[in-house]
Amino acid sequence: SAGPRPPGRGGGGGRDAAAMRAATSEWRATRCAHPGRASGSRSRPGHGGGRHEPARPRRGWRSAGRGVPGLEAAKSSELGESSKGESSKFSSRWMNVPRVAYHGAPGAFSSLAARELLPECEPVACETLELVTESVAQWRSDLAILPIQNTLEGTLHDIQDRLVSCGLHIVGEVNIPVIHCLLALPGTRKEDVKTVLSHSVALAQCSTLLKGMGSVREAVFDTAYAAKVIKAEGKTDAAAIASKEAAEEFGLEVLAEDVHDKERGQNIQRYLLLARDPMEYDAVSTYKTSIVFTLDEGSGQLFKALSVFALRDMNITKIESRPLRANPLLATGEGAPTQFNYIFYLDYIGHTSEIKCQQAMRHRESRDEHRRELGETT
Repeated sequence: SAGPRPPGRGGGGGRDAAAMRAATSEWRATRCAHPGRASGSRSRPGHGGGRHEPARPRRGWRSAGRGVPGLEAAKSSELGESSKGESSKFSSRWMNVPRVAYHGAPGAFSSLAARELLPECEPVACETLELVTESVAQWRSDLAILPIQNTLEGTLHDIQDRLVSCGLHIVGEVNIPVIHCLLALPGTRKEDVKTVLSHSVALAQCSTLLKGMGSVREAVFDTAYAAKVIKAEGKTDAAAIASKEAAEEFGLEVLAEDVHDKERGQNIQRYLLLARDPMEYDAVSTYKTSIVFTLDEGSGQLFKALSVFALRDMNITKIESRPLRANPLLATGEGAPTQFNYIFYLDYIGHTSEIKCQQAMRHRESRDEHRRELGETT
């Protein structure tokens, strides 16, 4: 549309900080003014509408510390000398408080994962997975965090497919324990609970508790949202399965803690951090790269595709296959049985900027029908 362009989207990376601030102020005054904001706060409207302050341009993520996209803490003097190097493990060349989009309500496990990676981030709640990735692609948020694997449930395939289609880059990951709690309004007793609300997966993970209670299960889109509903509707005969942080967020009491089915093992969830730009390469760090590929039809194609890693002593940490949705059946010739056509997800140790990884990918070009890199983490 016509009108002045926001600063920082057209290659203005060479401006100094003062020029950038002046240009941003001028652009806000002409097109993006948001009255009522506190002085010195970031001028961003709510998630639901309006225009947002454009993020400053960057050339890629730089890793630091634990090796997720490095958002280094730009600490102000008011934190004191003792806090330097302790309150954050991450660095940023362009922002102090990154906005991280996640699926759910405040207190969701995804928001806890975001704060585990980036203690100083501003979590942005989104009601759908589409809004999570669109929030980053449309510059409403700086990063997105999504769950990808769970020790009890395995891979979350809908989210895995979204990694291929959303156009964002994996730049970090974190594993956090999922500690389900039974939450209710203050004064509600466990024996008074007739209905339990939570995400369908959380309800399944706590089936032993729910069978003993004899309660009706009601699935909602997020665990923390279940706590929000209990509070908003004043349900005195209902409870939610969510995090302890969700109880604090919505003023609920914890009736029981760590209620998942223990016989199934530990409940740990892996999350991926996504950004518009790939992570910058640092020769000192060790990287893990995620790729997705398909194969031509024929004998030994998968063995040949994987051999390029073994020949270079490259470690594969994960490989997984799923039937292709767009082209599920593979033509195998007349008289041959019909077979599924698969897409492969693979993680290996290395970075695409390293010589041996480049050689391996060139070697693979003759093996793969299609291939795409999803991103790198450290």
